[in-house]
Amino acid sequence: MNKIDRMVSAIDPAAEFSEPSMSQGAHDLLEEIVATPPAPRRASWLPGRRIAVAETGQAHPSPAITAAAPRHGPSPLRRRLLGGAALASIAAAAAVVVPLVPGSESAAYAVVKKSDGTVQVTVNEFRDPEGLEAKLDAAGITADVTFTEAHKKCAPGRFVGADLAYDPPSTRNMTEQERKEFDKPDNWRSRDAATPINRNTFLISPRFIRPGETLVLEFRPGNYPGMDWALGTYLAKAGSPVAPCKLVTAESDEAGVREMAGN
Repeated sequence: MNKIDRMVSAIDPAAEFSEPSMSQGAHDLLEEIVATPPAPRRASWLPGRRIAVAETGQAHPSPAITAAAPRHGPSPLRRRLLGGAALASIAAAAAVVVPLVPGSESAAYAVVKKSDGTVQVTVNEFRDPEGLEAKLDAAGITADVTFTEAHKKCAPGRFVGADLAYDPPSTRNMTEQERKEFDKPDNWRSRDAATPINRNTFLISPRFIRPGETLVLEFRPGNYPGMDWALGTYLAKAGSPVAPCKLVTAESDEAGVREMAGN
């Protein structure tokens, strides 16, 4: 030990000991651990219609998410999720298979009818819409389910809406009386017919669905980092058939992500 080493040793006795050697196997294992990226976060439902979940897990008020929703009127009807990176586009809408919970080995979906009459739906993958429709029908819910690609959506005009959610009129130039009528909860039953409760689960409330109406659910993966997937919920008027989804280009989710982040 030289003079400098003895001085350092006096301050830090451990300094006189050399670093223990590491075997090649241990070295390789350490490199593998360091190189392995962290597991992706699970996608999270917005816990309320105007609530966004930030990176810290704190809930913050969020402005309107969809342009169609009135600024001071009923809350937006398209439920969106915040999470990790946006999911990739899928080649064909009929073959969409997107895991909502990474690593999940459970069924694509689960439908449970609760004692209070509500129906709890958990969606783990975007596949088999007909199967989900059948399970909902068995639970007493007439539904039309569509899974689209990330950059696609269903063209408007598939059905006649039972309320204002599907094709809301412009609030520009509305009189005060017209606005009061516009804002009545009964004109926005679609927003309450299917509401998110956590992560990849939402609750259907039949009391907001009138006899003969069809609950229309349009799912698609997000197309911008920070938006994992989007869900549109609407009610088709009794007697109005729901036409097959004709795919058109969907708008970017960038604006929605920025709005939910408060930017």
